Amino acid sequence: MNEQRPSSVQGQERPEQKPRLFNPNDHLVQLKSRDGLRDYLPVQWRLVWFRQRCPNGSIETEMIHLDLDRETEEEVEMWNEEQQANEKAVKQAKGMVVFRAVVKDGKGGVGVGTKSEKAASFPDYIEKAETGAIGRALAALGYGTQFAPELDEEHRIVDAPVARGVSASNGNGRRPVMAVRPISNNGRVAAQDESRTPATEQQLASIRKLCEHLSKPAPALPENVSFADARELIAQLSHEYRLSRNKATAERKPDESSAA
Repeated sequence: MNEQRPSSVQGQERPEQKPRLFNPNDHLVQLKSRDGLRDYLPVQWRLVWFRQRCPNGSIETEMIHLDLDRETEEEVEMWNEEQQANEKAVKQAKGMVVFRAVVKDGKGGVGVGTKSEKAASFPDYIEKAETGAIGRALAALGYGTQFAPELDEEHRIVDAPVARGVSASNGNGRRPVMAVRPISNNGRVAAQDESRTPATEQQLASIRKLCEHLSKPAPALPENVSFADARELIAQLSHEYRLSRNKATAERKPDESSAA
């Protein structure tokens, strides 16, 4: 029995379809500002745009400051059941972080962005700071610059945390971990062997602080501990800290419900 080619014209091959180019205008959202509504391109779509245009590009993030004891405040609106109206209140929480992101397009272009967030603003402030830094770095490289009001200091834009995926990894299939890395004046990451570069004082301070909040003794690190080893340890401790914080939050919710 002769096989028939499905949905093909006799004697003709179906033309190969070209991949559709990313159009940022298809993914814009509108945000309120002092001047009215403004277009904004969320970070997740800037990543899609960047990955399509720069398949060999890279994204690296660095935690350049972490203070889990910093008292922070944020003015928020809360619903008052008795008054049946929204009212302003001051939320307090401990913790603040600063991230830096470096985006390279693989063609010589480099964009750098930094972002800080605090615990009083968001429970997942660490992740949001990382996402914000990536968004600013992408905008600095030209991906979404015209739709990035966060570059204007009078606007405060916060995206939900985004996953960069394996394609944004450091080449071994794993996400780049959080650490402090020297960057030269032109925004390029300094070329150096991390396994031979000593850990920074900021890295060691972050390790001690994370261990303290996890109620575990600080590891006995060798005097010549490397930048790379300290970076891996910070990533591991940060993951443990997030898990413990999420667990504590989940345990508080039933208590709050029963009290109500």
